Amino acid sequence: MIDTRIATRPGSPRRPNEDAFAAVADLVVVADGATAPADLGTGCIHDPRWYSRELTTQVATAHVRDNGRTLAAVLSTAIGATADAHADTCDPRHPGTPSSTVVILRARDSSLEWLVLGDATLVVETPAGIRVVCDDRLFRTNKDLRERVLTTTADDPQRPGRISALVDAQRNYRNSDNGFWVAAADPAAAHQALAGTEDLPAGSTWRAALLTDGASAAVDTYHLTDWQGLLDLLDGAGPNALLESVRKIEADDPTAQRYPRIKRSDDATVAYLTGASA
Repeated sequence: MIDTRIATRPGSPRRPNEDAFAAVADLVVVADGATAPADLGTGCIHDPRWYSRELTTQVATAHVRDNGRTLAAVLSTAIGATADAHADTCDPRHPGTPSSTVVILRARDSSLEWLVLGDATLVVETPAGIRVVCDDRLFRTNKDLRERVLTTTADDPQRPGRISALVDAQRNYRNSDNGFWVAAADPAAAHQALAGTEDLPAGSTWRAALLTDGASAAVDTYHLTDWQGLLDLLDGAGPNALLESVRKIEADDPTAQRYPRIKRSDDATVAYLTGASA
């Protein structure tokens, strides 16, 4: 059994929150739908919000039906089921078909199993110490185009065009061996995720945080604290306090000049989990 506290906030009140999450007794999944610039096609009538919500529901369903499978197998089934859910109305083969990052944690009697696909972040603390996992393969691609975005402020009229150029170029690397992997239409992507297991001594306690990149920015972009401090903040003040801290930084830097970033303010979700081994 996992004790779970979750908070989520949209990046802007003018846009729907494209993050999603689902939780059952022994598993929590958090997903971040990839925003598509309006001038780029997706071949789909659904938006990233629909995709991330459908995917997290399918992950929870696949796990409940057979909790003996690996997390990669659970995610693979969920990706396939999500693709099937809109195959009759959309073109899942389109290079811009809706996609999502994924982070999952599952508690066993004497271990924790985890999976990270895309630029979500997992922070887990056991008696052995703290492990931080983020799949950074996206950031190894198109570095020049990303830098062109980051050298503009959020109010620069050139910025939207540069973001579209970056996203369009990234599509050439999505779900390929020389690029990066996310949940989209190909179930095989699940088996390219980062995954592992943390052993738990009998009677020990643990805690973990599952974060979309809008929430992990508290540490990796805004440097409000370190990962240990993030867990301590979540434990003491709770997930909403973390997101409030992130939003305050962003409100004080509306043009993304002090803290260069792609979005002024991103959708942000954090799940804080605690538990004990048998």
